[in-house]
Amino acid sequence: MQLRLNPKFRRESTIKSILFKGILIVSVLFIAIFILDQFNTSGPTKFIKQELSNDKLITIK
Repeated sequence: MQLRLNPKFRRESTIKSILFKGILIVSVLFIAIFILDQFNTSGPTKFIKQELSNDKLITIK
């Protein structure tokens, strides 16, 4: 039986793996943003306006 060793450093394979991982991460982020954008969260439908009288306000000098 022969040993199958690759003692040489292959620069091409590391560049390809880094590019593949980068593209994979960017695509996962893009898909996550797209899915989160599909959720329709509505804001409050009634505007709440409360008037404060001068008796409740305290002025600090």
